[in-house]
Amino acid sequence: MIKIYISQASPWPRLLSKVIIQMKIAFLLVFITCLNVSAKVFSQEKLTLDLKNIRLEKALQTIEKESGYRFVYSPTEGPFNKLISIKTNQASLEEVLRTLLAGTTLNYSVQQDNLITILANTGTDKDITVQGSVKDVTGAGIPGVSIAVKGIKGIGTSTDINGKFSLKVPDRAILVFSIIGYETVEMAAGPSMNITLKEANNNLDEVVVQAYGKTTRRVTTSAISTLDMKNVAQIPVASINDAVAGRLPGVIVTASTGAPGAKSSISIRGGGTPLFVIDNVIRSANDFANLNPNDIEEYSILKDAAATALYGVSAANGVIIVTTKRGKEGQTTINYSYNQIFSQPTLFPEKMSAYDQAVALNKVYTDEGKSPFRTPADLEKVKTGSDPLNFPNTDWQALTMKKFAPEMRHDLSLTSGTKSLSYYASLSHYNQGSILRTDQNFNKRTTYRLNATSDIEKLNLKVTAGIDGFIENNAVPYAGYGGIYSHIQNRQPSQLALNEFGLPTSQPDNPVRELDPLSGYNKSTAKIFNSNLGLEYSAPFLEGLKLKVNGAYTTYNNFRKIWTYLAPAYAIGSKTPINAGPPSLTNEQGQGATLTLQGYLTYNKTFGDHAFDFTGVFERQTDDFSIVNGTRQNYQIIYDQIIAGPTLNATTGGSEGEKRRAAILARLKYSFKSKYTLEGSVRRDGDYIFPPGSQWGTFYAVSANYVVSEENFMKLLKEKHILDFFKLRGSYGQLGDKKDLISGEEIAPFQYVPAYGLNANAWVINGNLVQGSSEPGTLPRSTYSWQTIGSRNLGLEFGTLNNRLTGGFDYFYTRRKGFVASDPRFASTLGIGLPLVNVAGAAYRTEGFEFNLNWASNINDFSYKVGFNFTKSNSLWERYPTEADATIKNPYIRRTNTAGDFYGYGLHSLGFYTDNSQLLTGARVISPNIIAGDLKYYDANGDGKITADDNRQIGSNSFPRTNYGITIDLGYKGFSFNAVVQGAGTEIAILAMCCKDQVTKICWFMPIKPITGV
Repeated sequence: MIKIYISQASPWPRLLSKVIIQMKIAFLLVFITCLNVSAKVFSQEKLTLDLKNIRLEKALQTIEKESGYRFVYSPTEGPFNKLISIKTNQASLEEVLRTLLAGTTLNYSVQQDNLITILANTGTDKDITVQGSVKDVTGAGIPGVSIAVKGIKGIGTSTDINGKFSLKVPDRAILVFSIIGYETVEMAAGPSMNITLKEANNNLDEVVVQAYGKTTRRVTTSAISTLDMKNVAQIPVASINDAVAGRLPGVIVTASTGAPGAKSSISIRGGGTPLFVIDNVIRSANDFANLNPNDIEEYSILKDAAATALYGVSAANGVIIVTTKRGKEGQTTINYSYNQIFSQPTLFPEKMSAYDQAVALNKVYTDEGKSPFRTPADLEKVKTGSDPLNFPNTDWQALTMKKFAPEMRHDLSLTSGTKSLSYYASLSHYNQGSILRTDQNFNKRTTYRLNATSDIEKLNLKVTAGIDGFIENNAVPYAGYGGIYSHIQNRQPSQLALNEFGLPTSQPDNPVRELDPLSGYNKSTAKIFNSNLGLEYSAPFLEGLKLKVNGAYTTYNNFRKIWTYLAPAYAIGSKTPINAGPPSLTNEQGQGATLTLQGYLTYNKTFGDHAFDFTGVFERQTDDFSIVNGTRQNYQIIYDQIIAGPTLNATTGGSEGEKRRAAILARLKYSFKSKYTLEGSVRRDGDYIFPPGSQWGTFYAVSANYVVSEENFMKLLKEKHILDFFKLRGSYGQLGDKKDLISGEEIAPFQYVPAYGLNANAWVINGNLVQGSSEPGTLPRSTYSWQTIGSRNLGLEFGTLNNRLTGGFDYFYTRRKGFVASDPRFASTLGIGLPLVNVAGAAYRTEGFEFNLNWASNINDFSYKVGFNFTKSNSLWERYPTEADATIKNPYIRRTNTAGDFYGYGLHSLGFYTDNSQLLTGARVISPNIIAGDLKYYDANGDGKITADDNRQIGSNSFPRTNYGITIDLGYKGFSFNAVVQGAGTEIAILAMCCKDQVTKICWFMPIKPITGV
């Protein structure tokens, strides 16, 4: 590098110095030209750079080392001490220099022999019109890419549906191209620009949504996973929960019954239902499940205490945060999509035919010394189907179930905006049919959204507003989807479904009859309307200081109508209906409203290598609701209106209530060179359900990270792409909890005041008629308070092979204690429930780990990304809140997990007694009826007898404790292919079949594996 230093004291010497500089440079150029050394072609030089916050002069020195070019300039004649950042991947030297010098008064000129001169420009910049396109690595245009001018507010646009754009900007401006899921690119403006964006494999500067704010992946200190919505939104699923399954570590999605309208449940690290936050407002699980995936811009899952602490008691099971799409400045973009889906069960239980069943029963009867179940003549009738009314062979599944369940989805969205106002609008309709052969089983849902943003620059004010909601109609046969399915599986092929006229028989639990159009139904309509308004003020007197106010108001209205009636049955040879009984009708209506108010103060400032981020929030939420219902019975006419029912024995009911909560919270984050980051948060929660004096609880979390790859001793590993990125992080926190772990419901409020149960019936007491009575409820107590959850998390993240291979690992541990419960042991003796207390010694812990690996690369126009994630967790009751001491002493039958952790208690089988001689040796049940062919049981306690003391747990948890997922995302020239494989282990699926309780029905065909130890 050639530097020329010239001092100056006045304008005239400065002018003279410029002349001298130019003369010296000209002389030098003539001299070097005479050397006649060949040079590289300037436009073909490609550079890959990743420079952050270094002086421009230092950047030029780096380019000299990478390219072999030399620069000539005067350090005193331009902003060479200006701090710059640049990241390029195989960019031309021309593009690199344009980007480096953009926004300055410097120009460059390429000379011979790899020499480049840099001189100050004394002219005035003019506006230029930039036109171009933004594509991915496969060459497909990317719509919706945000294009902004770096350092200048109010100038920007977004790409259209084909990825094209046009924008008028100042000459020498730097354009910033950004969109979720891709690496941000900064490039100096030119008349024609064709930009290629790479997928963000491990973009450390990617924005990550966190509690009440945003951060970057580099400085994140807690366990947060994000979902790339571009590969998810297009999947035609009933709920966003279904689209998440198998894509993120630690996220467990449990499929629903499959009934139309039934939503999959989602869990984080084996906990209960998480908290759902949409656009910074807490929403219900049902609101979230009905969210249109196409409306989601960002999706984050907060897992550990450090990430969730700011949400307090509601976040004990983790938090799922989404931000919805907003408008962008630029052309109006309209998107429409239509999906037709046909869903099919992955497995139908294989059923025996009536003939196979008869043969099997004949063998059982013969082995027991009895007469055959079917005579040879009858068996032949079953086999040939010659007498279908008396010897039927009914395929219940074929009669009642279709091969496919149809689904249909329409999506329409509109995006537009100007410098001061932008908006996003969407409308979606989803129609889900049933696999059952009925028109009374469906789910129809219409969702809508309108988000608007206005920037009032003169007032330093940003205004956001939005409305959204959905209308959902659901219908189920009165017997219920699960009930009908179990009846289909429980019916025998030898049972008759229809008589010779095709009319349903009186066979008990006949699913054909239950699906008859004349049978009853359970219909519901849910209407949700959400509105929000936010104001954000950026203080001009203190850079980085912002004040925010948010308000959200939700109203909901639910209506349910249950018509209980079973269609008539018919005898063989008859068309005369046999009525099951008079119908009844229940109508229920609920309504309510929730108001959320939030006030924010945020301060974000960087002082050299030191970065500070502070967030303070006050939040208040109120919820009011009411429910009314009425039932009329013994209808004399088949007319499903409440007015048509008799008033005799009519019942009415209802309830209403209100909820109140408030919180004050703060978070402070400090980062040094983005290498070391510390974060602490505190939240004080107040809730109406606890007694006065115990309504407020204080909870906290601390976390830290260490980006090891930023250390100097890692430089060689980074340069060789052996370890491009490596970060360690850890967190600890204590959260509050107010939910019962088993039911998932909140602790009942007002348990600290005396309560009475009212009975409106009349009683005769001492010969006097007394109208109504009351009885005391649970004894009150005013000292119980918050349950607590201690949580710790250790994790690491890495990237290697130029960040093509990325991954992470987390170990987590939580322990819940202080459960609020009453001791049930003396309630029957006292005749009244004991008061609620924080049970000492009761604790429930969860421990596990998760990891993920992702490989992303491309071969020319073909891009591919393959991911694998795995989660393993175990939960254990150290002591159940109402567990007796005697139960704790018997570890074999005590409850250790949440509801459903095992099927029941019983004796474990070792197989069968194959001959009577085996009855004389070993432990056996003391009974004279035990013979060869009966089950042999395991003597668990080794006392030589088979008794109730040998009972052990049977079965396992129906909740999956091991989960894994494999994701595949392929792209080629605008075409994409996405696939997800999800698996679960250490669980038992319990079929809705009666034979799960009747072991004798399955012993004939199910081999039993001997147990050698329990």
